[in-house]
Amino acid sequence: MKHASRTSSLALTAAVASLAVLATACGGGDGDTAADKGGTGSADRPVAITYWSWMPGTKEMAAAFNASHPDIEVTFAEIPAGLNGGYDKVAKAVKAGNAPDVVNVEYQALPDLVTQGLLRDSSAELGASVKEYAPESVRNLVTLGGRTWAAPYDVGPQTLYYRTDLFEKYGVEVPKTWAEFETAAKKVKAASKGKARLLDFWGDDTATWAGLAQQAGAKWYGSKGDAWTVDIAGPATRKVADYWKRLVQDDLVLNHKAWSPEATKAVTDAKAIALLGASWSAGSVKTTYPGQAGKWAEAPLPHWGTPATGAVGGTAFAVTKDSAKAAAAAEFITWATTDQAAVKARLAAGTSSGLPAAEALRDTAKSTFDASFFGGQDIYAVAGAQVENIAEGWSWSPVHNSTTMTMQAEFGKAQKNGEFWAAFEAGQTAAEKAIEDRGLKLAE
Repeated sequence: MKHASRTSSLALTAAVASLAVLATACGGGDGDTAADKGGTGSADRPVAITYWSWMPGTKEMAAAFNASHPDIEVTFAEIPAGLNGGYDKVAKAVKAGNAPDVVNVEYQALPDLVTQGLLRDSSAELGASVKEYAPESVRNLVTLGGRTWAAPYDVGPQTLYYRTDLFEKYGVEVPKTWAEFETAAKKVKAASKGKARLLDFWGDDTATWAGLAQQAGAKWYGSKGDAWTVDIAGPATRKVADYWKRLVQDDLVLNHKAWSPEATKAVTDAKAIALLGASWSAGSVKTTYPGQAGKWAEAPLPHWGTPATGAVGGTAFAVTKDSAKAAAAAEFITWATTDQAAVKARLAAGTSSGLPAAEALRDTAKSTFDASFFGGQDIYAVAGAQVENIAEGWSWSPVHNSTTMTMQAEFGKAQKNGEFWAAFEAGQTAAEKAIEDRGLKLAE
């Protein structure tokens, strides 16, 4: 096994810089060419840029930008979600020379797109803004080789959602540690006479596992000199895998397929009374279980002894490699990630609960969300307070997308028996092979 050493984004400088593809990935990123300066326009002759996304509210956000920026016109097109075909569509468009100017990218996918040469080094256009508003733990996710490749929109600290009425019914207090969580799980099973469980775990969801591993101190990817390191099957991750194996094998939690009808029914029928989620999960809990309004609350994720959490999900805005309108694209992106009007437009439907990376926008986001479903609880304050507890040193790799596919399949096999560790070992092997297959250097 290759163990990680330095794992912050800055430590990836040598590893990323060593990739020959980055020599072309900049796409004129110094902003000095005439084409790059083609971002100024007027109401009579606005600069036209294109924007592709699958994220909720982004169409409305683009329309709001157009209404307030007569010198730039954004044409929006919806594409499939990233791993469901969106990233492939972007890759093909870049290679064909007809890519959009702006795309949304999930943090875990960013290194993959960068090392494919699909995105522009936007340090000149976005670097200063990102440094000003984004927390370091989020800023590091869009920084590779000391360069800024995207601007963060949101941040997703993991949290716990729970039924307040059922916690009271079964005499359970909100657990602060994983030891307390296991005790609570035993109490719920006993108090309900086996009819309910504390949690439906969703043990096939790689994103959930990554966040839990990060919280425990794991660093799945990193660098050593000019080479990538992989430590998916390391001791911190093993601790997490063994913990959930015990809870599954002792029948203390349910373990349905993530997002499945069975998982939804378990919560609807009060057979599972809590969920692991992230800051953005509040919106989906609200829309999925409307009949349980006023009965849910959010709490910090239980920890291993010291307050910490992982981050799950989150997206950024990036300029594609060959955009000839980088200045206009950057103006749109800066507005989308830092302006109150952008947040209002994107969250106007009131069903989404994304936590902006920019702390200054969180009150605005809060104002768009009807908190009555959570009994009036300020869920933005709960989630926002966890941002500073996101475990440091986490980074993604250029092969995580493909590695996820391998791990997801193995997790699915383990759902009934809880033997999750095999999936992490498979992920370790898959990641090491994928790095070498991509022509990248793997640390010894």
